[in-house]
Amino acid sequence: MSTEAEERSPSPKEHRATFLVVGERWFRRQQRSLLSRNDLAVEEAEDVGSVIHLLGSADIEGALVELSLSSQAPLEVIETLRRLRPLLPVVVASAHASVGEAVRIMQLGVDSYVAMPAESATDPTAAEPALFDSIKRILQRRRATPPVDRTVARTAPLGDAAPGHGLVGQSDTMQTLLRDVALVAPTRTTVLVLGETGSGKERIAQAIHRSSPRHKRTFVGVNCGALSEALLETELFGHERGAFTGAHSRREGRFMLADGGTLFLDEVGELSPSLQVKLLRVLQERQFERVGGSQSLSVDVRVIAATNRDLGLMVKEGAFRPDLFYRLNVMVLHVPALRQRPGDLEPLMTHIMTRLSIELAMPVPELTAEIMRAIAEYHWPGNVRELENVLERLMVVSRGRRPIWNDLPPDLRRSEAGQHPPPLAVLHAGNGAADQRPAIPGATFRELERYAILRTYESCGNSPSRTAEILGMSLRTVHYRLREYRGAPGRRRSTLLTSVPPAGGGSDDS
Repeated sequence: MSTEAEERSPSPKEHRATFLVVGERWFRRQQRSLLSRNDLAVEEAEDVGSVIHLLGSADIEGALVELSLSSQAPLEVIETLRRLRPLLPVVVASAHASVGEAVRIMQLGVDSYVAMPAESATDPTAAEPALFDSIKRILQRRRATPPVDRTVARTAPLGDAAPGHGLVGQSDTMQTLLRDVALVAPTRTTVLVLGETGSGKERIAQAIHRSSPRHKRTFVGVNCGALSEALLETELFGHERGAFTGAHSRREGRFMLADGGTLFLDEVGELSPSLQVKLLRVLQERQFERVGGSQSLSVDVRVIAATNRDLGLMVKEGAFRPDLFYRLNVMVLHVPALRQRPGDLEPLMTHIMTRLSIELAMPVPELTAEIMRAIAEYHWPGNVRELENVLERLMVVSRGRRPIWNDLPPDLRRSEAGQHPPPLAVLHAGNGAADQRPAIPGATFRELERYAILRTYESCGNSPSRTAEILGMSLRTVHYRLREYRGAPGRRRSTLLTSVPPAGGGSDDS
């Protein structure tokens, strides 16, 4: 009959799990004893430098972190583990546990938070049951998971990267996206992120950067649709002293600031033709000149571009350079709209409200079934960003009490009655003559665009930002078209306004 020790011993062919123990000497000694008795290999670290070294050289499958570290801030250790090994299960043990601390730690994406009894420092067995329960759950998941190439797993973690980067999603579409993020992150490949406004394109770009070899360098973002052509050129490439009126000194652009790191170009479809040429040169030759300068500057920058527009269609229409499109279109990531992943809505809400409760110093509210139904049935044209705004509003307005129906924004209250239209429904509203809808066929594209923008603008309560979200246009383009189609002081009204009256009432937002 086999002894208990023999039953616990792994077979020669079985891979023996190795745990990393991070903390003060007494904690490491105790956990080495606990893990060794359960046939687990142990590596020890006392600071961030040791953690980084061991993650690169050892086959670590789990980590135990003591929260009362003296040599390094424990949050820095946990963030390092999350950044370098997003897949790695992490158990945090604290001798000074509190609800607030537990919430903050769990937000970092750890697997378990264990409150150690006060006598743990002197009694090695005091915390063992709770700690080993957490370790057993990790081992059970490990046994249920097919074996993987652990060398690849260290450099290209897969879907579980989400918690470490603020990305939440268990739906198939989000898991596919996170696996693509993990595949492309270790490379220097240019990435094009496609998705609707507010769907989280910049967070995907940040996740790629944090999981890449460039994570210690700068992540720089710029919105290409928020600035005029002249300002955007200076913002991207910098300028020399005297390049234009007011240029009293040299200024470095975003490309130079991101040297060695990652540059995120949001709304890249809004670039003017001349800036498209300059961006193409940087991607091809990794060189550029400052505005007003003649010296070529070399940079090592990884570019991640994003847009909510169809660049392929823009190429066909002559609005976007095909050579630049092919340069950007190397690795394409599609971020699903929130309405396309309803199963992620509840975990997203939990994640967002937990974060907001810390930022606002307010308790997480308990939502009624009526409010949850309205949230579930809403179309979410503004995606995750709109969801964050709604939840923050609920928490601020309710101020600790249970939110009521009237605390919801008007759009969600209307959606409950089925009054929230799909994005393009405004093009089919009315009876033709009364709303002066353009004849189809027979109308020009310009007339259709004018009609769509003005009708959507009116139906959104004269909100340009809401109009941009629904029509999938940049805010800058919507402002420009509204000035053109509605008229503005000092500008001649478009003759097309004779068939569609300007929307009146309300004030513009941005």
